[in-house]
Amino acid sequence: MIRPLRLAFFTLVSLGLLGSSLGAQEPPARPRLVVLLSIDQFRADYQTRFADLYLPATAKGSVGGFRYLMERGAYHTDAHHDHFPLLTGPGHSVLLTGAPPYKTGIVGNDWFDRGLGRDRYCVEDPDSPLVGTSTAGPGISPATLRVSTVGDELTMATGGRAKVWGLALKDRAAVLMAGHLADGVLWLDDQTGAWITSRFYRKDGTLPAWVAEWNAGKKIDAFFGRSWTLSVPPSALERLWTPDNRYASDPSGLGKSFAHKVDGGLTQPGPRFYTAFKITPYANAYVLDTARELVRREGLGADTVPDVLAINLSSHDYIGHAYGPDSAEVLDVSVQTDRDLSAFFNFLAKAVPGGLASVTIVVSADHGVAPIAPAAKEAGLPAGVFTRAVVSKAAEDALDAAFGPADWSQRFIESNLYLNLATLTAKGIAAERAEEVAAGALRALPGIYTAYTRSQLLAGRMLDNDIARRVSRSFHPKVSGDVTVVVEPFWVPGRSTGATHGAPYAYDTAVPLLLAGAGIRPGRYTQRVSTLDIAPTLSDLLGILQPSGCEGRILSHAVR
Repeated sequence: MIRPLRLAFFTLVSLGLLGSSLGAQEPPARPRLVVLLSIDQFRADYQTRFADLYLPATAKGSVGGFRYLMERGAYHTDAHHDHFPLLTGPGHSVLLTGAPPYKTGIVGNDWFDRGLGRDRYCVEDPDSPLVGTSTAGPGISPATLRVSTVGDELTMATGGRAKVWGLALKDRAAVLMAGHLADGVLWLDDQTGAWITSRFYRKDGTLPAWVAEWNAGKKIDAFFGRSWTLSVPPSALERLWTPDNRYASDPSGLGKSFAHKVDGGLTQPGPRFYTAFKITPYANAYVLDTARELVRREGLGADTVPDVLAINLSSHDYIGHAYGPDSAEVLDVSVQTDRDLSAFFNFLAKAVPGGLASVTIVVSADHGVAPIAPAAKEAGLPAGVFTRAVVSKAAEDALDAAFGPADWSQRFIESNLYLNLATLTAKGIAAERAEEVAAGALRALPGIYTAYTRSQLLAGRMLDNDIARRVSRSFHPKVSGDVTVVVEPFWVPGRSTGATHGAPYAYDTAVPLLLAGAGIRPGRYTQRVSTLDIAPTLSDLLGILQPSGCEGRILSHAVR
């Protein structure tokens, strides 16, 4: 007969062995700080095309930038966005919600608001006036974001003890990542060069004391009159496809070639300088310098309650639009950003107790970018440029021909055509019929791959292919238009100089997905993953509920 104590002993041993055989292990300690860095318009291939110019992963007790993440973190070589269109608003809305636009409601940077009878900006909120500036501008908040973020869920899970912050040059980037319950969100005022926010985040209408102090110091003005010069050897430019910048634009007087003098054509700092400043690597460095101050002054990562800091480095987008993805400028800003990231990571290693082992770092992007269309066409690619006016006119003409002259459409904005519902009602024309007439005309245009109607989308009458799935996942019935237009590969709207993005093709959908630090299993992972997977993975590491609209998957291969 086995004595009770011995039976208990054998039971515990058996359970222990069983747990061991199933690979059971203690859950990892939660990170003290999660840092999400979105590098605006940082296409996935920039990780490898410029890798030889980046700092080594580690050297003399310090860590590098991109190569540190790629070699010592979880490097995903086939990461993509899964929505449409590929723009800043939607791209940032998915990163910390794990939800596509059909749930978030962020169907573009702007859309036509039928209730207002005008275009609406994706983070516009008249009830949340700006704080920290006298500059006229719309109020800003996440009021249009219909779901929660990782930061929102963390705030609720910790009884408000967690700190959540967003920081970016662009308000929409910072707001849509940080969410509804953030302790603070800051973005740059183009007119004054100051960090500002809105009353949504600062009910008392004042900036945090340290932000007001920072603005008063006019640190940004120290960059006035500098010249952005090439920081890499001229031989590094041999890999570039369009190094002569023939099709570049000349943004804010920076010029089409190096060196770029950063003054906006002014004799002293002013709005044109602040705009020019954003189109340089100096702006990325400035954002990260501000982030260091934020970490110090707000005590992010200082205790065992996890905190979240979401940062967007916007300058890649401004530079890419002006000079294109195959320019010396994009190469150079990528290399300089690598140095800036290294400095920031090494700062975190000292500022957060436990160093980088206590910090989870994620780097991704909101979208990629297409080649400059005229350069692509000249080289032999099936590229082209169309104008939105031509698209609008084609729809209007087709509707006139089918039903007689009238004011048939209200707005064509980004990828959405909005029909005039009052006209349809007055003439007794079914919306579905009018949508199909307009869509048929648009499908026949050069540079248009296809057009989907509202009725098609609501009824689920879609082909089972990648583009149709993207459009369907991004259609919100209360916000989206009546016809959604998709361009052909390498075709762009209204760009005879510079580059743009927005299409459902690899050059726009492929982005980095790099994770390192607390809870992350290093490795090079080649399976297809989605940016929707970031939010559930971070939620798992933090031990919290996934955001309300989340439908991504935990990157289980990359989590310890």
